[in-house]
Amino acid sequence: MKKTLLIIVIAIAAGVGYFLETKKVHVSTQQRASVEAALALEPEKYPATPVWWSDGDILAVGMRVSDEKDKLDASAQDICKVLWKYDVNRTAVEIYDIEKIQKADDWKMIGGADCRR
Repeated sequence: MKKTLLIIVIAIAAGVGYFLETKKVHVSTQQRASVEAALALEPEKYPATPVWWSDGDILAVGMRVSDEKDKLDASAQDICKVLWKYDVNRTAVEIYDIEKIQKADDWKMIGGADCRR
């Protein structure tokens, strides 16, 4: 009985692990390079190169802050359009103040958008 229960628990754990691994967002190197190149075409707007990726789930972008949060969120929505152009459809965008990161290692998110569709 104990062996059977142990086998069942191991099988469930393996199944859950497999499920979680297959649900990860996979963004290819080519997709990342294409998105980064598109953003690099606007250095005044997106000065931080390269941008930071978190396992394909999150694209963090450093920007200089001189606008209100609404405009930062709109910039994040613009980045969503770039992501979609390169078939990256399950990623959220986070905007950070690049100057605060450089001066004080302050990583407080100042804007963002959910680009998952």
